[in-house]
Amino acid sequence: MEQKKNPQSNVGRNSALYFAVGLALMLFITNYAINYKTYDKSAIDIGMLNLDEELEEEIPITE
Repeated sequence: MEQKKNPQSNVGRNSALYFAVGLALMLFITNYAINYKTYDKSAIDIGMLNLDEELEEEIPITE
């Protein structure tokens, strides 16, 4: 009896590769979504930033 399926078009052959690529893609998207930050543009005012004042602390000398 002759096979009706083409062995080169068998998707199950590369299923592990498809699974690994899909898993890597979903992990990248999840990591990007967790680390995505948004800021309110009206609350940010560059004129309010004061870089002249530095906080100086007295560091005690340890023995």
